[in-house]
Amino acid sequence: MKPAKKQHPKFIEAMQKLSAMDEEERLSEENKELFDQAIAYAPLEAQPALMAIQKKYDELH
Repeated sequence: MKPAKKQHPKFIEAMQKLSAMDEEERLSEENKELFDQAIAYAPLEAQPALMAIQKKYDELH
């Protein structure tokens, strides 16, 4: 993600934590709250990618 526009600190925090994880860990039930935080504070340009990940999460759970 490009830091082109000012991003919400809660989005940055969530994405830093999620980015440090592998895909299986990111999609785990334990990290759902963190992922929900990322979606809630995501800038508009990031939302389509996050929604695709959300769909993958929903399919697993």
